[in-house]
Amino acid sequence: MSRRLVCSGLFVAWAVHDVEEVLTASAWSARTVPRLLAEGWPPALVDGIGTTTPRFALAAVVVGVAVLAAAVQGVRTDGHSAFFRAAVLVFGWHGVIHAGQALLVRGYVPGLVTAILLVIPYSILTWRHLRPDLVPTRTVVIVAVAAVALTVAAQTLSRVLLP
Repeated sequence: MSRRLVCSGLFVAWAVHDVEEVLTASAWSARTVPRLLAEGWPPALVDGIGTTTPRFALAAVVVGVAVLAAAVQGVRTDGHSAFFRAAVLVFGWHGVIHAGQALLVRGYVPGLVTAILLVIPYSILTWRHLRPDLVPTRTVVIVAVAAVALTVAAQTLSRVLLP
């Protein structure tokens, strides 16, 4: 398999994963938020996880720009970009976080199916295929922090623009 295809796969895998999240966001929130509140979860925490399909779609577009940039950087450098490699690693962690969230809420969370069937396997196989050089820890931390900050900013923006 070509490195170009593997690097492009980051954006493709992310897009498929986010389609699942977008398509399930409203129904999941409508069903799960009331259950968690009834179980005594803190309202401030529970209100923060509830969303709608339009809000999630807008946030996904914002995050998608960064994922596309990482994939393009991977293609341009034949997979040698530290930014691309760190993004693949963070993407894999993202899949693991979905599994942890599902355990925490004791049920499905948007994106769980593709996290398990696509995100985690893609990340593992990409690392194996590229036989990566060691990515500096600092780069991984920067990409991980940036990913969290971008996700929070995208979700906040979607709540402001789509109340």
